[in-house]
Amino acid sequence: MDRRNFMAALAGLPLCQTIAGAAAPSHDSELQTWMRLAGAMDERLVIWWMSGTRYGVVNARSELLYGMQVGIFQRFFAQPDGTWKIAMFELTYYTDLETGNLLETWDNPYTGDTNSVRHVRLGPEIRLQTDKGQLADPDNAAIQTMLADYHTTLGPARIHGDTLWLPTSVEARIVFPSPKAPAIMLNHYTTVTGALQDTMNDELLSAPAQLTFQNVIRWEPWMQMGDHAGHLMSRASGMKLESLEQMPEDYLRLARQVHPKLIADPMKTLEKTVARIKRIKG
Repeated sequence: MDRRNFMAALAGLPLCQTIAGAAAPSHDSELQTWMRLAGAMDERLVIWWMSGTRYGVVNARSELLYGMQVGIFQRFFAQPDGTWKIAMFELTYYTDLETGNLLETWDNPYTGDTNSVRHVRLGPEIRLQTDKGQLADPDNAAIQTMLADYHTTLGPARIHGDTLWLPTSVEARIVFPSPKAPAIMLNHYTTVTGALQDTMNDELLSAPAQLTFQNVIRWEPWMQMGDHAGHLMSRASGMKLESLEQMPEDYLRLARQVHPKLIADPMKTLEKTVARIKRIKG
């Protein structure tokens, strides 16, 4: 479906209807659709849970390396200019492919070494959701100076029947102040899927949604790959949830093992970041 028919659908018009002479649509409706499906139109906790796998890619040949369990914890705050500030943190864990248990060490098939695994804790931090995509905290000068290249997208949406897919992406190069620290290359692609009717329901502040994720990144530093040619690729899928009680027990088991304080109460973990967004001191 093209953008005109998508905008017509969001306006409640039949999907086959076109409007002669209609002005080029804005991105506003896609942003609101993203917020309702991927986030929430109020300040509730929104969790992106996904389960997936990571691959090594050398000379265009991929090799399955380990599993991954992803949890991204977010709260959304409407801004006067129509954008949304996000208080968020991420806890991602790498797992044994056979048992699903937490990887503490990993036998590296490329080097023959056994590496100590470092799992992902990102944030809490602030991000900005716009009609063009998601940005790093624009008020954090330190972060902004490290963004050598940053490109983000939102849309275009695709619709078939009552199913709507809305993709977003972030492609970035992050350069740290230390000359010894390697630059981080990010290529992240996420698609949220939900019901078209839900996106047009103004009374539904948070719609059910499914998630799919892919990325391409450099070797993880903990893999100690040196100059070994190649890169990593990940894929995962899951759903939007709104409480720890809804999360799979295998994810919670991992989080409680590695980050017990952070996972115990995500709302409390985000408390200081939310206060920054609301400009509340203390």
